[in-house]
Amino acid sequence: MIQSSPSQLVGFLRTHQTVFAICVTTCVTMMGQGVIAPVLPLFAKEFGVGVAMVGFTIAVFGLGRFFTNIPAGLASERYGRRRVMLAGLLIVTISSLLMALSHSFLELVIYRFTTGIGNAIYLTSAITVLADISTQENRARYMSLQQGSLLLGVGIGPGLGGLAAEFWGFRSAFYLLTLLTAIGLVWIFFRMPETSGTRSTEATGKSESKGAFPQSERSSFMSILANMNFLLVSFYFFMIVFTRNGGRGSIVPLLGDAQANIGPGEIGLAFTVMALVNFVMVVPAGWFSDRYGRKALMLPSAVVSAVGLFLYIGTTGFSTFMISSVILGIGAGLAGPSPLAFISDIAPVDRRGSAVGLFRTYGDLGGIVGPIALGWVVDVATFGWALNINIALVLLSGLLVAVFAKEPRRT
Repeated sequence: MIQSSPSQLVGFLRTHQTVFAICVTTCVTMMGQGVIAPVLPLFAKEFGVGVAMVGFTIAVFGLGRFFTNIPAGLASERYGRRRVMLAGLLIVTISSLLMALSHSFLELVIYRFTTGIGNAIYLTSAITVLADISTQENRARYMSLQQGSLLLGVGIGPGLGGLAAEFWGFRSAFYLLTLLTAIGLVWIFFRMPETSGTRSTEATGKSESKGAFPQSERSSFMSILANMNFLLVSFYFFMIVFTRNGGRGSIVPLLGDAQANIGPGEIGLAFTVMALVNFVMVVPAGWFSDRYGRKALMLPSAVVSAVGLFLYIGTTGFSTFMISSVILGIGAGLAGPSPLAFISDIAPVDRRGSAVGLFRTYGDLGGIVGPIALGWVVDVATFGWALNINIALVLLSGLLVAVFAKEPRRT
């Protein structure tokens, strides 16, 4: 409830202005990334490279994020969230324009890599801002709004990019990416206040969260890396992205083509429905996490995701493929922002940026390892073996969190 005190009302409006600014910017910038998704492989192929190099063009974006998350978190602590966010968006804007102007495959790869760097800088800082301005009672809901904005942007983008490429050529999609990122940059410049000095109720130290980092170690980056609760939830997040990029993003499309005999149009439709299910569930999942605890939906999410992956193994046509996709979308949506809210709850205020950056690095590592490891299993065994290994690891991560991770204590 908003109190009648003028100062409290101003604080409330300021907080929500910040959330709104981040959601708009995230949606617009990720829409730009979605715009080039259907175009980038075709554009890369125009430089005369093989399929493996086309895949590398896509993967190098994640590689740039992997090496940048932790430095971005440290920079946000030293120089302020707003300044670092603007720097990240500026890097993405310039790199996007240079991709549009690329005259060689090497140039395209370099600029795609730097785009990943800028994206990591922006997202790490944006998530840290949400952790700064929220409390345990509303943190997951704030983060679910940002996640929903990301999903909305990524979902809208490919259609716009495909149309732009159809009418004005491949390079037009990259110019559109540049424009959308520049809009986000301007929006943050005018609408985003600095939040690095914000101290929410539990962050002041009035009540230490159960399982949080010891007071004496708060200045040590290694204390984050050695915290058992952090490691358990980070492994859980590792498996979320491992499954997203490996099981779902790499193995499932190949299985649909080889085993279910469905084409790219039907696979794309199933994935769109999966994304919509995920989008619809993410905000309710945030509300549930705030009300009943961060761990409440993590194990159910792992179980439902495992069921979806298991059903893919026996799929024989489009209908069963679609059912499997819907169930996997439900499983992914159940987790929502809970892992990230958990980390933000237990992270010391003066190391919150580092914690978020390290946490995102675990996820990006899962996104790199997943497609390679599961692809190797398919090469030496079968699709079923690859998905069963994915299932076992997903369930293991959920069980470890459920049994050993300590729920952050409410203030």
